[in-house]
Amino acid sequence: MENGKRLEFRGGSFCALIPFVIFIVITISLSFFNAADLNMMIGAGVIGLLAGMVFAKDINYYWDTVLEGLGSKVGMTAVLLWLIVGIYGNILKSGHIVEGLVWLSVKLNVSGSAFTVAAFVFAAVFAMATGSGFGTISTMSFILYPAGILLSANPAVLAGAILSGAALGDNLAPVSDTTIIAATSQEYINKNGTADIGGTVRTRTKFVLIAAAIAIVLFFIFGGAGRSTDAALAEQLLEKYQNPAGLLLLIPTILVIVLAVKGGNIFVALGTGIVAAIVIGLSFGLFDFSAVVALQGGKLSGAIPEGVAGMTTVSILLIMVVAMGNLLIKSGCMDQTVDWLNSKVIKSSCGAELSIFVLSTVFGILIAAINTIANICVAPFVNVIGKKNGLHPYRRANILATTICSFPFFLPYGGCVLLLLGGLSSMKDAYPFLPSLAPTDMLFTAFYSWGIWIVMLVACITGWDRTFEGAGGETVKTKSN
Repeated sequence: MENGKRLEFRGGSFCALIPFVIFIVITISLSFFNAADLNMMIGAGVIGLLAGMVFAKDINYYWDTVLEGLGSKVGMTAVLLWLIVGIYGNILKSGHIVEGLVWLSVKLNVSGSAFTVAAFVFAAVFAMATGSGFGTISTMSFILYPAGILLSANPAVLAGAILSGAALGDNLAPVSDTTIIAATSQEYINKNGTADIGGTVRTRTKFVLIAAAIAIVLFFIFGGAGRSTDAALAEQLLEKYQNPAGLLLLIPTILVIVLAVKGGNIFVALGTGIVAAIVIGLSFGLFDFSAVVALQGGKLSGAIPEGVAGMTTVSILLIMVVAMGNLLIKSGCMDQTVDWLNSKVIKSSCGAELSIFVLSTVFGILIAAINTIANICVAPFVNVIGKKNGLHPYRRANILATTICSFPFFLPYGGCVLLLLGGLSSMKDAYPFLPSLAPTDMLFTAFYSWGIWIVMLVACITGWDRTFEGAGGETVKTKSN
């Protein structure tokens, strides 16, 4: 491929947006019709790329640019991480970590608002362990929601606590798709490479903990006053889902977090976590080897093949969006857009951060069906705006990752809320005492998601912990000229 050659379009460089616009319009439409489907989103990307070809002056160079994007290091790094995370998360799910958390809640003897707080904390721990916000919502709601209702928790606030815990874990887990995309998409200015995952998690923690503290207080204040306690029925329900040994799988979770935050290679951290989880699970009888991989009737099953399969579709979607982003870069459209923002809108570092914050919020609102997709779509714009204004990759990644975990977790048409309501609806026959919830009931009870959005807005306005990139890629407090 020819270096430095500009990709030209009939109608100007902004025609490079055509594939992206087609993809976004179809994706948003799917979101609003509650029909979000990753395969259709990939199809939307293909349709967009084919439509963009019509406007390219050099069709061969157009497809060379697309293929360069498909094979970019940024995209491939995220894909490989996701495949490994898929295996890791499935191993943990096989090892009764949920049952361990349930056992702990029983031993703590909590009810009412205290149970709502516990639900928030346990959901956050599970999300940090597995890196899956959706997986946390579907798994934890099945056990914690019925038990919480029986123990006098406020239904809407309890549901908000589960959603909030999933958002917190998605924010802070080194293995979450949100963390991986936000970090691997933000490039350094003065050296090769992108933000390391451990560094972004380490610098993000202060914001997350403040929002979590606010959420805990609000969950404790508003999380009780539900229907009368039926402790006996709650105990009977929880009894079926207890296994204290499941807590042992928090050990690999802690290992992964510590190794990543200390600046270790994320692949080494994940590999260590997988080995530790398998050894602990097999040693303490939490699962047998068939849970890792098994061959039955000519078909493979277990955490390894299922973990890879679970991440394959979203990985293809990711590299599709990266390819569309490469069209914006090679055509000069991205630079022209950011130059316009810098001349007309962005007048300071505060303005640059607010632009990133607003863009991330808008994409999160428009593509609330799956916040991962919103993250993938807005990340290239965040990268270029941040680089043009000297913001450190950590800072850019943190604004992006936290903001993208706000609105998608409580909007009535968002995938998280719809997943939760779908799960609760499926439990009605087994637990007829469960109250019905409307999609709007969690709009103001997902306290963590609102809290992190407000905390980051304040950080952008005040410049709290704002960092720029130094000559060697280090974090500095003053922007270099």
